[in-house]
Amino acid sequence: MDLSSRLTKAKDLLIAGEAESEVPDVIGYQDVRHQWQRGYRETLEQAIEDGACGPDSTNIIDFPKTDLTVRPVARFSTRDRLIYDALVFNVADQIDRHLHPDVFSYRWDRVKGQPKGWWPNWKSYRAKSLRAIRSDTSLRVAYLDIAAFYEHIDVAILGDDLEALGGDGRTTGHIIDFLTRFQSINHAWGLPQGPDASGILANLYLAPVDSYLTQNSARFLRYSDDIKVFHPDWSELRDLFLGVNSQLRSRRLAVSPSKTVILDPQDARERETDIRHDSLAGAIRHGRPRARENLVTYFEEITKEGKFNGNQVRFILGQLRLLRDDRAVGWCLENLTRLPHAITHVFKYLSAAKSRALEVETALARFLHSNHSVAHPLIEQRILRYFIAMGHKDERVKEAAWAVLGDRNRVDYAREFAARYVGQHASITEGQLLRHRFEGETSAAVRRAVLVALYEAGYLSTRYRNEIMASFPGMEWLCNFLATDPYINPPRIGPYVNF
Repeated sequence: MDLSSRLTKAKDLLIAGEAESEVPDVIGYQDVRHQWQRGYRETLEQAIEDGACGPDSTNIIDFPKTDLTVRPVARFSTRDRLIYDALVFNVADQIDRHLHPDVFSYRWDRVKGQPKGWWPNWKSYRAKSLRAIRSDTSLRVAYLDIAAFYEHIDVAILGDDLEALGGDGRTTGHIIDFLTRFQSINHAWGLPQGPDASGILANLYLAPVDSYLTQNSARFLRYSDDIKVFHPDWSELRDLFLGVNSQLRSRRLAVSPSKTVILDPQDARERETDIRHDSLAGAIRHGRPRARENLVTYFEEITKEGKFNGNQVRFILGQLRLLRDDRAVGWCLENLTRLPHAITHVFKYLSAAKSRALEVETALARFLHSNHSVAHPLIEQRILRYFIAMGHKDERVKEAAWAVLGDRNRVDYAREFAARYVGQHASITEGQLLRHRFEGETSAAVRRAVLVALYEAGYLSTRYRNEIMASFPGMEWLCNFLATDPYINPPRIGPYVNF
């Protein structure tokens, strides 16, 4: 597959995954899709040919893992993200050919020329774990987890690994240059988290660990940096663990003490078998008697105990949505600040609860005017995205959106959606204010969103659009798209299952 095809594949996957993205694009990359065959792709090809691979700028976003911890997600410009993905896709098949069959994460589909979906891979990984434990009741399991894995990957060592693959040396050089620059312009190190491309490179980085376990005839499974080793003898597992630890140390990595453990057979079976979730999901799927009542009991237990475990919350909200049951609406609204790690599922659920729309909109508007809003930009962004998706005009929401847009201390991804909400409901005089905001904006991402807002407000004349094209490098693609007088789709929050 040539460079043009790799870039097109990267574009298609980026757009397809936009709805599930940690930080969705304010217009779902509609400008990129429209301009792709009108010069956008050729510009990226030329940049790679010239070695101008970036990244030019990156935002590091503290994305919640739990209600207390975060992980640093890299948000690139669209240009930089597509170049990074295409470069890595160019070596992905070579990497995959060197991976052990029992590595399940970020595998490469050679027929489609793209990464395989994470969900089938994860299900296969989990199913094989269960089969191993159930087939031999004597097996103990060593669970090995690497501390801050992506952040501690040494780019120089990774470069040596890529060179050893052979193949296109220019591509390898571009990838290492990209990653080196990524570290030099951010308070970040290692591999950028978020893109699948990083997961592909991460697999190569851990290949020596797979080789060590294979050479020692160990029975193991790996999904990214989660490693399981199976053996009936505790001492044998401990020796293997020490060997893995030595391999990791040579790669500037260390195990996570809190997540690394050797479990006896019974404890391992309990850890691997999520009986309650599996049985509830099966009962609901097949419409069995008391399925709803059992799910409600589970939900009530969690709310009574005040638990905010991400897996539990995501499971319950997903199943309640399938049952078209709105009983968790009030709980979600009351506990928004404790649920950022389940934020996608929360808003899928709230957006589906059409019968409670007034209650939801009132509570979300209240949140935007509360002291909590500025401290929780991810929730703030999702609320604004919700109102855009619902097409709901609310003067209090618009007032809050203006405040978010005007506060340069706030993160870009919240300000972008604030701009679009204002643009959709702006008066003529507010259109004039948006123009002033556009001309004084220093963030390229927010400036792009404000230009969209000017268009949706009906305050983007042909003369002014042409002036912007001549004065603001990088805005020509969006300007050309807007020149076609398009309808810009609202965000898609989730499946169209309403109740």
